[in-house]
Amino acid sequence: MRIWCVPSAQQLDAASTDLIVFPEGIQREEVAKAESSHPNSIIVAAVVEGGLSRGLLLHRGKNRIDYLKVTGDGRTVGSGNIQQEPVYQFGEVCVGVLICIDVDHVEFSSAVIEKVRSSSAKLKLMCVPADMGYSWFTCETLPSQKFGGIHVILCNHTRSKNHDFPCKSFVTDADGRKLVVQRDDKPIHAELFY
Repeated sequence: MRIWCVPSAQQLDAASTDLIVFPEGIQREEVAKAESSHPNSIIVAAVVEGGLSRGLLLHRGKNRIDYLKVTGDGRTVGSGNIQQEPVYQFGEVCVGVLICIDVDHVEFSSAVIEKVRSSSAKLKLMCVPADMGYSWFTCETLPSQKFGGIHVILCNHTRSKNHDFPCKSFVTDADGRKLVVQRDDKPIHAELFY
């Protein structure tokens, strides 16, 4: 599976891409450009609507999840709804979505992660569209008790008005080790196999 984490659609190359992840707060127009240029890709993003952050997981012209960020963080208001299930399975791939600070909402994130982990799919992915400061995910390996068995793809803003020093985007292996970490403001890509 070929994966791209990009801050804007113009940074995508023309080659076939299976999964595109945008940061939280991306404009819907950017998502539409990616859909147009990569119609067969799964696209994950979080757009702001009426003060709430809405998760998108687009595949073949449809949004496959109904998800409003649970926790408020000063950027957006939280929905408080922990009954959502932002998980999509397609063939041998299962994709979960947690928007930014929702990775720290114990009850909600645990339920979403467990839904992905218990999937029969061979490739299990957790996508995190984010707008995080540098203090998030500073270790080279994510905690296995939380993310074990799941590849984590975090796409963060490279130039955030909310953080002087943003967290770097990254992709992990199924053991939580960071395979690819963003350098400078460049988009990142990785290839995962199952």
